[in-house]
Amino acid sequence: MAWIATAYLLAYTAFQSLYGRFSDIIGLKTMYLDASVIFLIGSIGCGAASSMIMLNIFRAVQGIGGAGLLSIMMIMVSVMFDDINERARYQTLGYLAFGISGICGPLLGGVFVEHSTWRWCFYMNIPIGLFVVLLVSKFYQIPFERTETLQKKLRRVNYFGVLITIGAVLCLLLPLNWGGTAYAWNSAVIISLFCVMGVLIIILVFVEQRAAEPIIPMYLFLNREVALLVTVNFLTGVIFNGCGFYIPLYFQVVQGTSVTDSGLRLMPAVLGAVFSTGSSGFLLAKAKDYRRFITLGAATLTLSIGLFILLDEHTSLAKQLIFVLIMGLGQGFIYQNCVLACQDCTEAKDMVVATGFVVFINSIGNAVGVAVCAAVINNSLTSNLAKLSESSQAVFRELNVIENINVIFTLPEGLKAEVVHAYALAFRTLFTILTPMIGLGFVLSLFVRRRGSLARKE
Repeated sequence: MAWIATAYLLAYTAFQSLYGRFSDIIGLKTMYLDASVIFLIGSIGCGAASSMIMLNIFRAVQGIGGAGLLSIMMIMVSVMFDDINERARYQTLGYLAFGISGICGPLLGGVFVEHSTWRWCFYMNIPIGLFVVLLVSKFYQIPFERTETLQKKLRRVNYFGVLITIGAVLCLLLPLNWGGTAYAWNSAVIISLFCVMGVLIIILVFVEQRAAEPIIPMYLFLNREVALLVTVNFLTGVIFNGCGFYIPLYFQVVQGTSVTDSGLRLMPAVLGAVFSTGSSGFLLAKAKDYRRFITLGAATLTLSIGLFILLDEHTSLAKQLIFVLIMGLGQGFIYQNCVLACQDCTEAKDMVVATGFVVFINSIGNAVGVAVCAAVINNSLTSNLAKLSESSQAVFRELNVIENINVIFTLPEGLKAEVVHAYALAFRTLFTILTPMIGLGFVLSLFVRRRGSLARKE
């Protein structure tokens, strides 16, 4: 079952960096329509799947298409509006749409699973996707100018770099997903994959520096502001996505909520992110400084993760929801403004690739965040359970309370309290580790300078 999510995540992240460069070559409209069609094919295949293997394969197809939908949308808006203030307002509308879908999607999925069939979780994408394809085909009329024929540009594509990029990402994500579950972190498989990743990155740097059409231009890393911003965005992805995966686990195990209720308790984060994204987008014209929002977001996110350290078995529902809301507010201030800042700090010829690069790094952060949180929770929980009596440990090992949380609620009250407290302490350890990580993001945000259009308007 885990591969249903993992297949999508692997494909989504691996192909994320490619859409920016290919949009420069083939055109934004064509690439967006291609991504939409690939996503629709994946959705149809998932809905019609007759086996887990088929479902996983088409989930990967979905991920390949989904990788282009958000990043190309942001690039399309960027090309339409040269003024950063106007661009911010319209990109905000796109983020609001994603935020609303983040609320409605899981709720609709739950309704389909409970009252119809899980297949409609995928079939529902078909009418929506077709409608989007028709809208973009008819109304997006920004001309695409080619200085060379398509055949000549395609011949200049660094296909070797494409393969190395995909391979390096997979060699990072596979051990992050397998480590501590399918294989031990010190196993030969995990260590070998990380070593191969390191070798591929070295080869990628060498190849991209000599490519006519590099997938990830290496000189972007020499841009001080871009380097700082993608690092902040990476850390935000680590923290927000990691917490988004594991805070519901806290609700379920420590607070004893249902799966549905744990998801609903995470909704304040989505609402907070929608609010802060929307407000910062419309206030940028008055503030005239995206750095303020990035720094405010990093400070707010640091505060929220620090407050999570206070969570235990006795924390009230009001505090839980407030802490989650603050987390969402912080994330919303950071993500969009990091994208806008990177666009504003790069030359016009690099804006498309830079936008795709920022989204790609955030996706890597998302994957790393889940793996880091899983490793910390599992290791801390194992350590906490080892401190209990031998009789309690024997019961917990037999029932495998780390992997099977449902058995916790079938335990006698005394044993149940011990496990719940062990989980609570594990989450406290997790948030204690995550707080300085996002705190580093706050510190780095203080060194970002304005180098683009907003700096020229001073």
